[in-house]
Amino acid sequence: MKDSVSHPPSLALDVYWPMMASAALITAGELGLFVALGQGALPVEELAVRIGASLNGTDKLCAVLVQTGYLERTPENELRNSPHAQAWLSQTGAHDLNSGLRWFAQAWQFMAGLRDVVVHGAPKTPLWDLMQTNPSMGPAFAAYMKDYAASVVTEVQRAIELSAEARTLLDVGGSHGLHAAAFCWRAPELRAVIYDLPVSLTNTPGLIASWGLSERLRCVEGNIVRDAIPGTFDVITYFLVAHNHTDADNARIIQKLAAALNPGGVVFVYEYVREPAAHGTVSTTEALAAAFDLTLLVETGTHLHTAERIQVWLHAAGLTNLKRTDLQPIEKGTIFCAQKS
Repeated sequence: MKDSVSHPPSLALDVYWPMMASAALITAGELGLFVALGQGALPVEELAVRIGASLNGTDKLCAVLVQTGYLERTPENELRNSPHAQAWLSQTGAHDLNSGLRWFAQAWQFMAGLRDVVVHGAPKTPLWDLMQTNPSMGPAFAAYMKDYAASVVTEVQRAIELSAEARTLLDVGGSHGLHAAAFCWRAPELRAVIYDLPVSLTNTPGLIASWGLSERLRCVEGNIVRDAIPGTFDVITYFLVAHNHTDADNARIIQKLAAALNPGGVVFVYEYVREPAAHGTVSTTEALAAAFDLTLLVETGTHLHTAERIQVWLHAAGLTNLKRTDLQPIEKGTIFCAQKS
């Protein structure tokens, strides 16, 4: 049997190209390039005018975007969005994730400090504290979370059984309020409270008013780790918040949520879970989980939790009738439901 040949890593393909492709996509989002092409193909000269950029810079940026597969060249050598970009970034499709590119522009700056975070095991200043000193950061993060939520809210609602007797709902860490609004649209008798940090609720009252839900949906500012919960509720949602807290804090939070449930009430925990992988396996699911875990280290010093740990918190809080529902694909997360006897 021949010995296997070990080839040196290609730093150009493994580091340089991903860096430049990411930078190009983020810059395109900041300039509104995909939106400019939303109504159809344009010559590069007109595209440069539309986005307020130099012809030379636009031409070179688009050359990279063509290689990423987000732009295409027509037979007339005009530029157009690829089907993927048209569906998600042109503002003409069902969803708009340009806010994600704008948020990644800020998150990119955090990664410049990755070495120090790896050395020390935690960020010097957690994301939530940075938001206090950077007024634009909180709204930018909330906008991305809202637009991402819009892409999964229908599936989340399908996965959740809501009792016809439910009249009150608490959305912990609900920020943009889209999930709480979806419950209100679904159940006309329901009234809901969005409970989150002040910096995360900057734009929420305006959104609630635009949805016509000001009489049924309100915001309450607070810190779920240290502050009291405002009242008791039939339903409590804890959506994509657990990964921002430690295991010990989550255990205490779930205890607090259980105490705030009315008898027979239910809590829904929606989270990305880190499942143990088979030794040596490499997959898209594991790659995304590993990348998100590293992101959490940089931003908050926390990590993804396993399904087993989430179920332990729910059991320890005295909740029963546990049920797990995996969204598909699994990268979209898992919903845990538990009831107060």
